[in-house]
Amino acid sequence: MYGCNNKQNPGECRIFPFILSKMNNYFCYEYSRFGVQKSKEATARVALYKDLKNVPNIYTMESSFAGVDMGPSAGKHLTTDMLETLGHDVCRSILIYCNLYVPPELTD
Repeated sequence: MYGCNNKQNPGECRIFPFILSKMNNYFCYEYSRFGVQKSKEATARVALYKDLKNVPNIYTMESSFAGVDMGPSAGKHLTTDMLETLGHDVCRSILIYCNLYVPPELTD
C-alpha cells in the first residue's frame, strides 16, 4: 500500500495499513511505503492528499501478479477467494479505524 506522509504526525497515515496487516494474512505492512516522490505528484493519490489537506488516509493499494511470497500461502498464486478476503478485511479495518466496531476475536 502506498500512502502519503505527514511529517508532523507520521503515524497518522500508517495506522490504517497496520490495522489491515493484523486483519489479513495476505497483506504485508512491511511492504507499504509512505511519502510523496516528485515522479508521483500527478497521481490521484498525491493530488487528493494535497487538495484534501485534513484527510490522511488516501492510498494506492497494489497486488502482485506473481502470488504470495510470505506466510502459510507462500509460493501460491492469489485466488479470487484470497482477494475477496482482503476486500472483506479492508472493510473490517475501516470499522476498527473509525472506532465503529471491533470484532470480538480482536478484543483480547
